[in-house]
Amino acid sequence: MATIRGVSHLLLQTNDLARAERFYVEVLGFHVRERTTFRDGRPLVVMHEGLGLTELTEEGKRLRQKAGQSLEHVAFRVENIAQLERDLRIAGVTIVDGPKPTAYGTSLYFLDPDGVRIECHD
Repeated sequence: MATIRGVSHLLLQTNDLARAERFYVEVLGFHVRERTTFRDGRPLVVMHEGLGLTELTEEGKRLRQKAGQSLEHVAFRVENIAQLERDLRIAGVTIVDGPKPTAYGTSLYFLDPDGVRIECHD
């Protein structure tokens, strides 16, 4: 059996690509590696941290409304949870829970602009 070594990358479909890019870059400090397009014409922003962002097509938005959100949350490791919490509050980001002790250390849960639940832990 092949051995899985970890998550390679994560692609999030957003309602507003520019808004999502601003959030991940300006609020969370991600770094854009590349801006390109998929073969079907959808824009793609690739981050050095392993995150890709694209924008849902109108058909994709209709399907999402019917199916609901299938992703529970995305988790990232950070060095300073207290500083992240301060930065998120200043940016007006909705904090859902924490910081609190979890199996991963101290975790903080918040929402991105599309309502995706994000966990950051130390």
